[in-house]
Amino acid sequence: MTRELSKPQVCSVPATFRYWQNAARTLLEPLLLLGEEGKAYLPIEGNASDHCFDADRLEAFARPFLLFCHWETSLRSYHEDEDVELLEKAKAWFREALLLGTNPVSDQFFGYSTNYRQHSVEMGLLGIAFEMSRSWLWDSYSETERDQILVWLESDAGNGHHWNNHLFFGVFLLEFLSAERGENESYRAAIDWYFEELEKMYAGDGWYMDGSNQAFDFYNAYAWHYYPMWWIKLYGEKDRARSKRFAERTRVFLQNYSMFFAESGEHPAFGRSITYRFNATAPVALAYQIGVSPLGAAESRELCTRNLSFFLERPIAQSQGCLSLGWVDEFPALTESYSCGGSPYWAAKGFAPLLLSPKDPFWSTKPDPAENDTSVTLQGPKLIVRKVNGSSEIINAGTQIGSSNTRFGAHKWGRLSYKTGWGFTLPASSDQYPLDGSLTAQMQGSDLIYGRHGTVPLVLESDRMACMYSLGGKQDGLQVTVETRLYWKGDWQLAVHRCSSCQDVKLRFGSYPLSYSEDQSILFDRDAYLVQAKTYEKAIVLQSVMGYETVDFDKRSNEADGPRRSIQAPLHVTGLLVKKLAPHKSVSLASLSYAGANSEAAKPWKILSIESGYLELEHPLLGDWEVQV
Repeated sequence: MTRELSKPQVCSVPATFRYWQNAARTLLEPLLLLGEEGKAYLPIEGNASDHCFDADRLEAFARPFLLFCHWETSLRSYHEDEDVELLEKAKAWFREALLLGTNPVSDQFFGYSTNYRQHSVEMGLLGIAFEMSRSWLWDSYSETERDQILVWLESDAGNGHHWNNHLFFGVFLLEFLSAERGENESYRAAIDWYFEELEKMYAGDGWYMDGSNQAFDFYNAYAWHYYPMWWIKLYGEKDRARSKRFAERTRVFLQNYSMFFAESGEHPAFGRSITYRFNATAPVALAYQIGVSPLGAAESRELCTRNLSFFLERPIAQSQGCLSLGWVDEFPALTESYSCGGSPYWAAKGFAPLLLSPKDPFWSTKPDPAENDTSVTLQGPKLIVRKVNGSSEIINAGTQIGSSNTRFGAHKWGRLSYKTGWGFTLPASSDQYPLDGSLTAQMQGSDLIYGRHGTVPLVLESDRMACMYSLGGKQDGLQVTVETRLYWKGDWQLAVHRCSSCQDVKLRFGSYPLSYSEDQSILFDRDAYLVQAKTYEKAIVLQSVMGYETVDFDKRSNEADGPRRSIQAPLHVTGLLVKKLAPHKSVSLASLSYAGANSEAAKPWKILSIESGYLELEHPLLGDWEVQV
């Protein structure tokens, strides 16, 4: 039986604390309407994953359970009468569902973990959730019931994990088993091995390469600085040297992390699993709580709250009212094959602020004014992050995705830049790299379109980057060697490409996509050297400077143009510059690309001089721009 919750003696709480409590409750209410007696999971609508039915059911228990654990923890400090009925109903359901799901003779059995099975991920997560819910869940079970759950968890001991952030799940699974079964010499050796492998992936500047994925993206927040904070919080006394090392790396990571968030609260859609949305702030409040964050109380709160609010103010629910697969709305097509209906609740990690007392300065300290129009170079992940006119933009000099994981979509890492408010488009088909934000190549007579994948970074500076890569692949033998140099001024980018090809090829360079909905009007314009499009709110401009022959658009202006491809809205238009290149020929291409909201800044540049690698430009608002290219 669950115990009745007595109301804490707290006269009032900060409005922000109650906002977070109510946000968690709002997300939980549609979930708990799905909870049926005699069922071990929540039937959340959405795509099936490529794992298995049992794994999807387990996700639809474990991830909502983590969200509930955050909400329940906060209610121990303060709650309203209206919270109690939902709280007790949820406790009873989760308690019974866990027993059903871990009972091998039940028709609700989750199944055992095996090598590389998704169960390992959810079991590692449950190790943290069980520690959070010890007082009302774990300690309420009988010895027989606890043993049933532990036997189920033990099926994961020694299993193979993907060589990336997944090794953390082995750590938390074995730590919880050790806490319950007693210290085990073999388990402790395995935990140490997992940690040693994880530390091999550290690249510097607080960033980790996500192992065999070979990627740097928001998994650094989702996982690499979230799990170490929990490990320090729960078990850090077991290895103080390792705790200190992880804490220092998280401090370095968070030092510049606010740069990745726009004034709106959005962060750039970059990398895989972006459907986890406000999971991007996962380590911020945890690092603050355990005293290792470089961010003050107010800066930490504002970063987390603006990001949460950005998404909750958008139509991110599906038909049941649960979190949808998508970004700013429901759009399952953007998700990876490993995602299912319950997957978006990994966003529960973003509710770590609810682990803080309402009396903590986190909730009431006033923030300092935010900096704007700045940039930071991160040598570890080979990224430059910049704030410009309220937006956040990632300039990608060298992050890539491993060749074994191209099924996730290399374009999620391969574009030259990613910017809040603009997003990106999906491929028209699996063998056609999207045209926005990239230089792409298509061989004459072939339908395949190639974009950037493997990349060698050459230059990372606060106002420029350079990288080298090739466009092509195994299927048709296409080979185009490219060296790209990128410069920026305000919301403009100058992209210079030096290309040589082994075949007849069509090169296209694309702007950011301008995404819009059916009820918005949009204007298109083009001439021999420039394409532009604008809505009432913002505009794109793509201007040829050197080498291109023609202009074009990639667009979806109605349903007749095929399925939706923009992650931001149903419709989109991308400006394109086109060049045909003959075999064994080289060409230098240069263009100016704008994506912003200022009509004066969107005016084209005047090209004053192009001589011997020196470019001189003039703009009616931004003035002169001289670049050695």
